[in-house]
Amino acid sequence: MKTTFFSVFFNLFIFTTTFSLLAVNSDVIYDSAGNKILRGIPYYILPLLRGSGGGLTVTQTTKDSCPLHVTQEPFEVNHGVPFTFNSIVLDEDFVRGAYPVSIEADVINPCSESNIWKVADEDALLKGKKDDDKKKKDDDDDDDDDDKVGVPLHIVTTSGEFNKPESCFQIVEDNMMSGLQSYQIQNCPFKCGSSSTSLTCYNVGVIVDADGKRYLGRTDVVFPVVFTSSYGTFSQSAKTTSFSQLSAKLSAFSRSGK
Repeated sequence: MKTTFFSVFFNLFIFTTTFSLLAVNSDVIYDSAGNKILRGIPYYILPLLRGSGGGLTVTQTTKDSCPLHVTQEPFEVNHGVPFTFNSIVLDEDFVRGAYPVSIEADVINPCSESNIWKVADEDALLKGKKDDDKKKKDDDDDDDDDDKVGVPLHIVTTSGEFNKPESCFQIVEDNMMSGLQSYQIQNCPFKCGSSSTSLTCYNVGVIVDADGKRYLGRTDVVFPVVFTSSYGTFSQSAKTTSFSQLSAKLSAFSRSGK
């Protein structure tokens, strides 16, 4: 009982202290056009560096597999799918740096579950990978391919829950290139009530598996990104459809008919 009380008290103390300090000086996050990032508005998440792949998207790693995995488009010309940001603590219309946010794919989900990002459970991924490997071995009996490393651990998927440690992210400024404003996405479980006493935030970046598939996951390296408004741009992955962009299309069609 003492351990439980200490854990609750510790997290409450950290929560109060952290956000009191942040409230004094916390920069607003901006998109690539210099506008404030607004909550609930869809944006593409694109790599800052040219030639390092396209935007972020969501995919099914195998047919009918769920949840969706957050991945990166392999080609720079593909923007991926839009995502929305919602502050977990502040009741503001814009997103601030270093404050916890939930990130959600603005797509129709074939899995019929939440589109909120989460850092996937390690044990579940291991189990799923073993099952996939066994099926693959039974299907093609290719020992060389079976030895490849598949989906990496600690990757980002959908099916998360609002204000839960595994779905707790923050955006911090990253000045990798002078004159270009870019950001780093991090997973910060302790900012959303994690039972752990760790105050660590983990960089979120691209991890490439043995087959060249680009998964988003916890990394030790920086993955600088920029945010671009999806309004007025309709290039997307073929297997997903954005609610917001469908509405924009219908609105444009309606205006053109007047």
